[in-house]
Amino acid sequence: MAQRSTRRPLIGVTAGTKAMMTGAWAGHDAVVVTEHYVRALREAGARPVIIAPQDAWSDEEIAELDGLVLTGGTDLDPAAWGEEALVTDMDPDPERDAFETALYRAARRADVPVLGICRGLQIIVIAEGGELHRHLPHDVPAHPTTSERPTRVEAGIDAASDLAVALGTRADVTAYHHQGVRSVGGDLRIVARHDSGLPLAVEAGSGSSVLAVQWHPEVDGEGGAAVFESLLTAVRHRDAAAPLPALV
Repeated sequence: MAQRSTRRPLIGVTAGTKAMMTGAWAGHDAVVVTEHYVRALREAGARPVIIAPQDAWSDEEIAELDGLVLTGGTDLDPAAWGEEALVTDMDPDPERDAFETALYRAARRADVPVLGICRGLQIIVIAEGGELHRHLPHDVPAHPTTSERPTRVEAGIDAASDLAVALGTRADVTAYHHQGVRSVGGDLRIVARHDSGLPLAVEAGSGSSVLAVQWHPEVDGEGGAAVFESLLTAVRHRDAAAPLPALV
């Protein structure tokens, strides 16, 4: 009887580039992603694969992954949704924006589950035709300032969401962001908000094939681990629905 593979899921983790400041390679770009993402995925039972901005991946290449994590980082380039730059924008990286947007769209075409974290949520929202608040808390005065340092905020979670299965209907989370969701498009649905009304999480697809949060579960201990486990649950759901390989 054919059996499904017991290998650890391969999860792509996006990275950025940043100029090194010291040492023999000072001034040269390095591929960077904080170790927290890698550790969280390993503890969840996955094998992380770091993905640097580069040439576009084909649908066949992205399908070799079991899941994808779009990580945090700087503000998105407002040109991506047809707006002009503001003096309050924080160092957009259009190359990374374009690469991660294409990667996300390829993942959806290939039915690869996606977890978006902070900036990763914003990539997903823009890719699906939504819009962002550009300057928080100015745009949503009741929202706390979260762009200067990691800040604890409370998320109210839709009881009917897959996220609520992982975290319940209220969660105290670590936020660190300057932009935020203004509207969503495509098949995204808002499944968590701050008391100020700012959306803090979205989902799409059956079995949360897309889950994105406007906080940093990689530094949130047990509660954060549950978010990464939600990604692996989506991977298992997809694999369970796939046909077994034929006997040879």
